[in-house]
Amino acid sequence: MAILTVVLGVIFVLLMLSLLATTIMELIASFLRLRGKNLKKALQNMLVGDSKAGLEIDRLYKSFTDNPLFKQLSFKYGRKSTDPPSYVSAESFRTILFDVLLGDDTAEEQLGAKIDELDNEDLKRVLKQLMRQADNKIDVFKTKVDDWYNSIMDRASGWYKRTTHYVLIWVGLVMAVVLNADTLALYEHLENDPETLTDLVSAAETLAQNENIDSLVRTDLEFADAVDQFKAYKNEVDEIKSPLGMGWKNTDLLSATPYDWLTKVLGWVITALAVSLGAPFWFDILKKIVSIRSSGNKPQ
Repeated sequence: MAILTVVLGVIFVLLMLSLLATTIMELIASFLRLRGKNLKKALQNMLVGDSKAGLEIDRLYKSFTDNPLFKQLSFKYGRKSTDPPSYVSAESFRTILFDVLLGDDTAEEQLGAKIDELDNEDLKRVLKQLMRQADNKIDVFKTKVDDWYNSIMDRASGWYKRTTHYVLIWVGLVMAVVLNADTLALYEHLENDPETLTDLVSAAETLAQNENIDSLVRTDLEFADAVDQFKAYKNEVDEIKSPLGMGWKNTDLLSATPYDWLTKVLGWVITALAVSLGAPFWFDILKKIVSIRSSGNKPQ
């Protein structure tokens, strides 16, 4: 149980670092409009495909993004924006697509004929296949289009998560070096500092009372909101940094041996990899360990 207590303290620190890293990732994503760009690529894949080797934007895609509803989804607090929205629902996608296909003809019964007129052969085949599966029933066809869109967005979401995972590794490594957050040294420090360990465990038990990670960190934020969230978690990390021996203030670099540096670098890499697993992972582990400890006898 004593070892489990130390592990809980380490996991709490990794969770706090992961929350800070996630917020930094949100700053990067908001500043670079990564979610909007990811959606744009997904829509181009659906509406353009490999047309003209990707050198020109297909007329249908241009009509789609020029649609008033799509433009309204791109607005930020009433301000017009040339950036794509970070999210479009399946219903909104279908509504815009049908409006683009039908043009001035509002009769949905004409969808089959309009699909036959498409220049993009890949898109035409996909929509005709969905129409056949729907047995030419418009209501069923709408559901098929929604399902098609959701399946593409699931893949796009997977691509986005893989991209952010790689970014989080680098964010975690930079954080580990800047904060001198060495997981190996952290474990050793907590083994020999029961007072700090007790404080961390108490904080971990309080944090575990939250139902899910969504109550701790928000995503898909505007840049200003992401900055506020970053400041909040930076302050949280700063409060636990000194008691844990993190930082460079009292570090004697001149007397460090090559073995010390090798161990230090290994500790940084472990921290970076741990942070890249994400805050939800460490939050789930923390809740499980808190539950195990509360069901057993507390250490003396």
